[in-house]
Amino acid sequence: MKKHVYALLYTFWLELKRIAFGVKYFAEVDVTDNCNLRCKHCYHFHGKRDFRTQELSIHVWEKRFRELYKSGIRHILVVGGEPALRDDVLMLVDQIFPFVYVITNGTIKIPEEFNHRLFVSIDGSQKTNDLIRGKDVFSRVMRNYSGDKRVAINMTMTKDNYKELEDVVEIARDHGFTGVVCNICASGTDVSVPMFVRREERGAIIEELKRVKLLYPRDFLLSTVMIKWYEHPDHRNSCHWGDEALHFDVSWNRRRCFGHNVDCSNCGCLAGSIQNPLKMLRHPREMMKLA
Repeated sequence: MKKHVYALLYTFWLELKRIAFGVKYFAEVDVTDNCNLRCKHCYHFHGKRDFRTQELSIHVWEKRFRELYKSGIRHILVVGGEPALRDDVLMLVDQIFPFVYVITNGTIKIPEEFNHRLFVSIDGSQKTNDLIRGKDVFSRVMRNYSGDKRVAINMTMTKDNYKELEDVVEIARDHGFTGVVCNICASGTDVSVPMFVRREERGAIIEELKRVKLLYPRDFLLSTVMIKWYEHPDHRNSCHWGDEALHFDVSWNRRRCFGHNVDCSNCGCLAGSIQNPLKMLRHPREMMKLA
């Protein structure tokens, strides 16, 4: 608890510093383009048969991360590909940055000494999840992380699985996870991605978010402010995540969000929904659990 309170207070101080002096403090980085899964709704590989890129040396990553820290970055979100393929990079990030978050498919266990928030992807019941992510993925994730308080389940909501959100919250409770967050499969510009949710199709998903929040206020970690963000999805004019965080692909090219083909008029991004930390002061419980 003390760690989470400290993280929250320190983040507010960093945000005030950003407002006063323009010093950005949050970065999101792809540490690999490779992945051991091919999930049906994943934007990273959609439209490609397969590709594997050469991994960068740890020396390249250390130089990049040291420069980010020197520039003022204190929070970093590590993504990919599958970042657990580069446990050496994760442990390097752990040495440099005080606040680290990882989005992972959960099939490769990240060492317990890496004591940071892990957003582990589960997209429904065991049957539904494995139809999307691959055979036995659900069981592998639970073997790796059941009882692990580092874990918050990260569910991608689609037209086909959104009614299983309550099931996923129960899975989190049964396995001792911190709780559940979600994205909506909508932010990319390629509407041919399987299970893509169009703007006019979001209403039922939003109602389910509200219903589950009422049933599980402590375990479903989206605040009412975050749900409202999803309810009004056009964030082309203003997005704290897109505008005030730094975003890099594995080649160190800058971008606005997780991918180059984002559609900010139909946002489904969890990081975007968190918004300016100062606006989340009314929801400290959710913020501390996400830290």
